[in-house]
Amino acid sequence: MQRIVLSILFLVTYLNGFGQADNKIQLPSIFSDHIVLQQKMQVPVWGMAQPGSLVKVELAGFTGTTKTNSDGKWMIRLPEMTVGGPFEMKIWDKDTIKVKDVMIGEVWLASGQSNMEWQVGSGVGPHTAQEIADANYPNLRYFAVNKQTSSVPLQNMGNAEWKACTSLSVKDMSAVAYFFGREILKNKNVAVGIINASWGATSVETWMSAEMLKSHPDFTKKVEEFDTDPIRWKGYVQKNIQADRSRDSISKAAKSGITAGVHLKKYDDTPWNLTQYPMDMSSINLGGYWGFVWFRKTFDIGRETKLTDFTLQIPISGRSFDSYINGKPIEIKEDKITKKQIFLVSGKQLTKGKNVVAIRLLANWGSANLGLKEVEANLVSIDNKTKISLVGEWRFNSTIEPEIPQWQDYYNKINVLYNGEISSLIPYGIKGAIWYQGENNAGKAYQYRTLFPMLIEDWRVRWGQGYFPFLFVQLANFRDKQAEPADNDWAELREAQQMTLKYPNTGMAVTIDIGDANDIHPKNKLDVGKRLFLAAQSVAYGENIVFSGPVYESLKIEGSKIRISFTSTGTGLTSGKTLPLKGFAIAGDDKKFYWAEAVIEGNQIIVSTDKVSKPVAVRYSWASNPDGNLCNKEGLPASPFRTDQWKGITEN
Repeated sequence: MQRIVLSILFLVTYLNGFGQADNKIQLPSIFSDHIVLQQKMQVPVWGMAQPGSLVKVELAGFTGTTKTNSDGKWMIRLPEMTVGGPFEMKIWDKDTIKVKDVMIGEVWLASGQSNMEWQVGSGVGPHTAQEIADANYPNLRYFAVNKQTSSVPLQNMGNAEWKACTSLSVKDMSAVAYFFGREILKNKNVAVGIINASWGATSVETWMSAEMLKSHPDFTKKVEEFDTDPIRWKGYVQKNIQADRSRDSISKAAKSGITAGVHLKKYDDTPWNLTQYPMDMSSINLGGYWGFVWFRKTFDIGRETKLTDFTLQIPISGRSFDSYINGKPIEIKEDKITKKQIFLVSGKQLTKGKNVVAIRLLANWGSANLGLKEVEANLVSIDNKTKISLVGEWRFNSTIEPEIPQWQDYYNKINVLYNGEISSLIPYGIKGAIWYQGENNAGKAYQYRTLFPMLIEDWRVRWGQGYFPFLFVQLANFRDKQAEPADNDWAELREAQQMTLKYPNTGMAVTIDIGDANDIHPKNKLDVGKRLFLAAQSVAYGENIVFSGPVYESLKIEGSKIRISFTSTGTGLTSGKTLPLKGFAIAGDDKKFYWAEAVIEGNQIIVSTDKVSKPVAVRYSWASNPDGNLCNKEGLPASPFRTDQWKGITEN
């Protein structure tokens, strides 16, 4: 893999966009009150002042001195310091800046897409309120990098600032980063600083430098052709922001369906398109669509049926939705125990004979669905004695409401988040990085095998701290269950993540058991943070612990069976609370996989099926939402794997 010449590192990132030098000393916003500096390393402090002036930095009895260059730029590296604080850091030439409440401890960079960006206040499960109330950790500090893109590397961080963790500030913290940092705080008894630079729905290539990405053959031409002019880029971004505002205003004002009476029983929907339950945007050829879709279902209620109150039981997801029966809105309440939405239909809304349910979904990026394969759609009476099926034929129309400008994810253009967010952090001292991303690259999982390691190398080289620990989250389970073994893009993405562990000082948190079939943002971020900390204990802190579930090592064919060996078995293999083992599939030379029986034998698994007499390959949890239950007795799940190297669906 091509390495980057370090001599360009600081010059390019540091001299672009920090600000205009004047007679007053300036610091990037990351050097602000409540800051955490990394222990046991030379701490870099930098900024601007009058060209040719002498700048001094004093902290905890240490003093560093340097002279600014012709542009007014300066940087000082303070000697290594051990855990301590609070201190006051003083920076001065003819003027003085004081940074208060400085702690020396552990600093971690958190980055990725929406599952890293997901905030505690957005919900972390049924215990959310208690977690927020208990979040009083003054030595856990958080710095959220301003969300900004750029066509060239920037040094300007904007007006972001460090915040100590309280029950108020924790609401805005990355949930994964918060739980990870809290584990370090409690177990290491040191101040912890989390720097969060994450952005939802982003691909790995936007977080990489142009120099590194250009060395990848799939992106060489794209990097060369990318328009780096800052003025034109700013105009492009503003155009997209304006389109985003218009999307919101159009969405809020959209009433065409109601005006046309789409929600009424008498409305004629025969010209609409037909589809079958369940429905998502891809199934009705609207993948990636941003806008409204109306769905209608006509059903009959027999004369013998008592028109009591009912609940509409159908999974609905989307940016927003409205639901009606026979023209009247369906009441939505929250179950006090499960916190799930309950759709209440009054008996007065129903009639014997023909009835119509009408639902309007607002999809963003094609993310919306009406129903799930494993969940029937029904109207169920309050006393559970009557069930009216709503499966089968539905009608839909995406042209009723005003057209909404389709989303242009400007922040996913190559390099623009590296330029806008990561570049400005370099060379701030960090212990390591945690990363939760990959969903956006699943369609090109094979390419991710090379892109992801390149990102890690890119950051390590540019930071100049050697092989700093890089820990990442393997994608959680999501989407419908697969009835039969099949190729899958999310499985291939997880494989690409698993393969990255061959690079030094990397660690992975397996989350295949704590996702959500119906939500790409599973709320259980507590266990994600804890599992990342387990990886940190081994990779970053050198502790001899069981930090991972079973990892595939090798296979041995024994007649009609295949014996699988693992590493990271801990104190032994188990299927947890459920028996037998699930999620294993086996195939012969024809490459057709069948579900198989799997039996634990010591620290190995014996896999077989009577449908394959001469097996050659095994796959485990090879699906977007598998039901595999293999783990070690420490309770850590096995990472999905395959023993074959057959061409996958994401390999061009």
